[in-house]
Amino acid sequence: MTVQSQAKAQLTAERCADPEAWDAFVARNDGSPFALWGWGDAVETYRHDRWYVVAKDGDRIVGGVPLFYVRSRLFGSKLVSPPFGERGSILLADGADDDVASFLLERTKELAETLDVDFVSLRGGDTDARRGFEERTRFVTFRAPVASADDAWERIKESRRRQITQAADSEMVHDVGDSLADLREYYRLYLRSVRGHGSPPHSFAFFRTLWETLGESGNLRMEMLRKDGVLVNAVINLALGSTVTQWGVVNDYEYRDLNGGSLLVWKSMEWAAESDYDAYEFGRTREGSGVYMFKKSFGGEKTWYSDLHYFPNPSAELPHPEKDAYEPIKDVWKKLPIPVTRLVGPHLRQSISL
Repeated sequence: MTVQSQAKAQLTAERCADPEAWDAFVARNDGSPFALWGWGDAVETYRHDRWYVVAKDGDRIVGGVPLFYVRSRLFGSKLVSPPFGERGSILLADGADDDVASFLLERTKELAETLDVDFVSLRGGDTDARRGFEERTRFVTFRAPVASADDAWERIKESRRRQITQAADSEMVHDVGDSLADLREYYRLYLRSVRGHGSPPHSFAFFRTLWETLGESGNLRMEMLRKDGVLVNAVINLALGSTVTQWGVVNDYEYRDLNGGSLLVWKSMEWAAESDYDAYEFGRTREGSGVYMFKKSFGGEKTWYSDLHYFPNPSAELPHPEKDAYEPIKDVWKKLPIPVTRLVGPHLRQSISL
């Protein structure tokens, strides 16, 4: 795809096929780990089509948007940036202005109409350009400064600090995953954890691809807590640029009284501080939920994810996982045996791009 912008004739757009050039652009401009090529490799395990579009001024990449074409009989067709992540849509090079963002939005609209999708969802972008896109803020996060571990500790709510200290004294063993055996152990707990929420799981192939790409490049770190040799808490953190982002949190509900979740968040923040990152981002949540209150207690700044949506089909609606109509389905899912959820779940999860 090569097109010319009427407003900026020197700009061209093309479908990027160079992983190294793409990742270098994302890293150079403090992009999201969800925009990295390795995240796209994991998404491609579900056979979704990758459309990583770059805007070029001559030979220089000045903007990009990592799009995936997701088709589903249940949820329709869509262009999503990024699938299964909360932030990583339009990214501009240092010094680029909103004219470049507008150019990429127009190219995205053209692609959406060519592919005849129901809607486009660009998540967590930072641009004032709109070009017919609607802005919606459905999810919120917290960003905790971690330039100083001591300062980060002082910002945590006192009652939460007590829980962290108690958890540290409970003889749980903290470790950092470094093998496929650790990843398989994580995945077994993940299957139980997401079933408890009534949600279908990702495939193991999705996680293994992340492990072999982002883990190999140093952008993925898995924190683990065990009690008497049993994994009770774990989290996958994604690191890039100035920020470490919390993503795959899993817990064993039977050990909740040990407050391992609080300790593991602190271990993640402490590592981010020691590794010279500026902020720890707590991932997507809904305002007012129990998870929201938990994350708030760590002293971060409340930040809304600004999502942009385009509807070529005016009658299309965004899927809403909290709809009341889904509650009976979730209740049934929570009662299914783990082998069934592991077999059937990824076929459903691949179409739920949230």
